[in-house]
Amino acid sequence: MNIFQEEISRHFEKSYRDIFQYASRASRRYKSYTIPKKTGGSRKIVQPSKELKEYQRYLIATIFNKLPVHDAVYSYREGRSIKQMAEKHIDARYLLRIDFKEFFPSIRGEHIREFLTDNIHHIELSISDYDLTLINLLVCKSNKLTIGAPSSPIISNTILYELDKFLFDTCHAENIIYTRYADDLYFSTMYPNKLQTLLPILKQYLKTFFIRLAINEDKNIYTSKKRKQQVTGLTLTTDKKISVGRKKKRYIRSLIHKYSQQNITGEEANYLKGYMSYLYSIEPDYIENLVRKYSKETIAELLPLKNNN
Repeated sequence: MNIFQEEISRHFEKSYRDIFQYASRASRRYKSYTIPKKTGGSRKIVQPSKELKEYQRYLIATIFNKLPVHDAVYSYREGRSIKQMAEKHIDARYLLRIDFKEFFPSIRGEHIREFLTDNIHHIELSISDYDLTLINLLVCKSNKLTIGAPSSPIISNTILYELDKFLFDTCHAENIIYTRYADDLYFSTMYPNKLQTLLPILKQYLKTFFIRLAINEDKNIYTSKKRKQQVTGLTLTTDKKISVGRKKKRYIRSLIHKYSQQNITGEEANYLKGYMSYLYSIEPDYIENLVRKYSKETIAELLPLKNNN
């Protein structure tokens, strides 16, 4: 047995053979459900069982967290937020968003195997082909990453390192800011006619990239300061601030009014309390406006952990 096999066996107090047998049936240990998208429609979540999650979290700690993630990536990273990502683009006059189709399922077991083989020097573990098969079985369902597995975000972050590096270096040479949040790629610049060249460059690069990523042409958006600019759902205002947007604020005010009148459903109240914490993280000054409008007591009930002075 190599070190990886010894350590995973010791950690789970099982023989390596028993772990492998469990992994061989791991694709059956998921449940599926849908959640509504903010933009309409629904998103399918495929969530692993509690035990399978433990294996995936172990692989995150011992393998995937040791692999490089490019500095341009803001998704699923401790200490980083969508607000920080939006702030990277706040000064730009022109903005481009590019979206990938079926992002997680596009990353397959053979891609993970190839990537780990090429980056084994980062891990400081001896990993055999047999171990690579075990890892694929534990983090993939039917040989694909899923939305819902705790290991999918970090795998997607690190496995795209070379793509992120290529785009960052290309953009830096042209005075363009590049950031990525999962399958959303954002590019911004102060200079006209620069962003139009990026889509053909990206398409050409993807022809040689080892993962077959497809661009969702319907979601590619060019905007300028003359129109509303958004990054991961946040609005970049003309006075260089980050906002959740007027439409969302109107909806939140309507829920607060219903809450103050004791005319709100349980589902709406739960959503409101959760969103208030998010709103505080994005626009803390706006909370003060709500305090003045609805009273300190009402807002304190909805945001109990914050100091609403």
